[in-house]
Amino acid sequence: MKKKILVRGPVLSRSGYGEQTRFAVRSLRAYEDVFDIFIIPTSWGKTGWVWQENEERQWIDERIKETAIYNSQGGQFDMSLQVTIPNEWEKLAPINVGYTAGIETTKVAPQWIEKSYLMDRIIVVSNHSKEVYENTSYHATDKNTGQVIEDFKCKTPIQVVNYPVREIGEPKGLQLELETDFNFLVSSQWGPRKNIDNTIKWFIEEFHDQEVGLVAKLNWHNDSINDRVGTARRLKQLLAQYEDRKCKVYLLHGSFTDQEMADLYAHPKIKSYISLTHGEGYGLPLFEAAYHGLPIIAPDWSGHLDFLYMPVKDKKTKKEKNKAMFTKVDYQLGPIPPEAVWDGVLQADSQWAYADQGSYKMKLREMKNKYEHKKSQAKKLQNWVLENFKESKMYKQMAEAINGEQIVTIETKDLPKVSIITSVYDGSEFIRPFLEDITRQTIFEEKCELILINANSPGNEEEVIKEYLEKYPNNIIYEKLDEDPGIYGVWNKAIKMSSGEYITNANLDDRKAANSLEVHAKALYRNKNVDLVYSDMMITDKPNETWESNSSEGKKYNMAEFSFENLLMGNMPHAAPMWKKSVHDDNGYFDEEYKSAGDWEMWLRAASNNSQFEKISAVSNLYFFNPKGISTNPENNEWKRKEELKVYKKYQQEFLMSQQKAI
Repeated sequence: MKKKILVRGPVLSRSGYGEQTRFAVRSLRAYEDVFDIFIIPTSWGKTGWVWQENEERQWIDERIKETAIYNSQGGQFDMSLQVTIPNEWEKLAPINVGYTAGIETTKVAPQWIEKSYLMDRIIVVSNHSKEVYENTSYHATDKNTGQVIEDFKCKTPIQVVNYPVREIGEPKGLQLELETDFNFLVSSQWGPRKNIDNTIKWFIEEFHDQEVGLVAKLNWHNDSINDRVGTARRLKQLLAQYEDRKCKVYLLHGSFTDQEMADLYAHPKIKSYISLTHGEGYGLPLFEAAYHGLPIIAPDWSGHLDFLYMPVKDKKTKKEKNKAMFTKVDYQLGPIPPEAVWDGVLQADSQWAYADQGSYKMKLREMKNKYEHKKSQAKKLQNWVLENFKESKMYKQMAEAINGEQIVTIETKDLPKVSIITSVYDGSEFIRPFLEDITRQTIFEEKCELILINANSPGNEEEVIKEYLEKYPNNIIYEKLDEDPGIYGVWNKAIKMSSGEYITNANLDDRKAANSLEVHAKALYRNKNVDLVYSDMMITDKPNETWESNSSEGKKYNMAEFSFENLLMGNMPHAAPMWKKSVHDDNGYFDEEYKSAGDWEMWLRAASNNSQFEKISAVSNLYFFNPKGISTNPENNEWKRKEELKVYKKYQQEFLMSQQKAI
């Protein structure tokens, strides 16, 4: 059975912790056949919230709603993942995993050590973070015994999982009015840790008499107008000291989309990324600059070293050793300033890196004068990062770190064959979009057969079907009947014709996400004791909309978790389940006496005979509420109610008897 996991973190925040949370969620979604994901969003500091409307945002919003409902019903979780500073970690489930970044100094706070004992596992973003967390110790007093602990330190296992490369796609171009052809880039909040004042001042001093530019993407806390005005004012005050300079400083303010950031890194006039950071838990902008191929200047200390060093074979010894693939600025460790102290997070007695002014200026000059060499080095680093930090690889690492054990990856080639059964009747307007939708499924050509049974349709679907038969002769089976045996007669015939181990029905007017069949098949394959899987569905009242661009606006069929009692209350599998063909060996076929309730009766019959069903969290089907459909046409309500009452009465007695046995 799948693990019910609660993710608590700033999943919608435009912050580092927000991106961390989304990375964790994406990793769990890559294994939706293993995890049933619930989400409680939190805020983070004064950062803004993600506003983009996309599939991910819609899915997160739905999971937040589902979590609220589940909590209100007293639902329990198997484990929790808490993405935040350790001060906020709690015991929320039998197994608790803490996931944090933010270790930019030489020491963690004692609260972090104390809270670590509440966690079963801890995940951090860099080796620097792991080393600092593990090596920090205090003298402490046990609250219960009063005994002095001389070496109070974290003893919970800590694992490092780096961030993945975000696969954004091709650059779309970013319009920037840059007067200078050679420009450095810095991107951060303007706070004590990022050392922005010196980054700008020392740049101006080095290139005072030259037409060289610095693009500074800056803000204080958020995207507001006040923040923009304040940031611009602060920059003008700094630049006022250098009124006769030839070099340029350009201000970019506010939140950029992932695509806009990618376009910024790829801009032809942006030549190098610079950072005088005092310390990084990881350094996402540095990482993004690296995998976009920008030469980098930065201090040789803290979290960003995980990706700015790469293994290189020594020409003499032929052995691999890690080599710096960036331009290193000299530094010294020193105490953090009083204004940076943050109770419970940044310790007053901890240290971070202070970049050397002379070294920084020299490296700026070196970047300008030896740019082709630096660019070549950056290209090598880019290729290595793109290969070793790819999303699929890092998602697996993260999911396994959360899980606490290896997750067996299900390859497409290992999946059993899936037979898709479809009744073709009066579907002329739907047939082509339907066939296009099914044939684009990620496992269609390798693992699927589509069995189309034409129930003596009055429509002209056959011409289009023949076109697709020619395209996919090994995947599509077509038969036309002389008379219509009803939907369940068609299904029974198709099942008996099928050669797949798994069966799913597909309606002509419904649509699926491209990976829908793959997700359901993997869930069924992984859970050997489960006979049928189903999920919630999005709903639309507009015909032939696609999964990717539909007007459902969050409207959804919310299906209950499986139990015989819940199934008796309603047909949870409804329009798009996937089940093992062996269900029919044990329980017979659909009862053709019914016009609309035959699938509900079939699932109740199977469940009463100990077939196991499971709801999966993946929402990947778009149900068209067709006013002319058998189950949706209001003119059919009277006989539909009679059918449903008949099914209910048939299995109600069985349910009552099972309850008596349990008592």
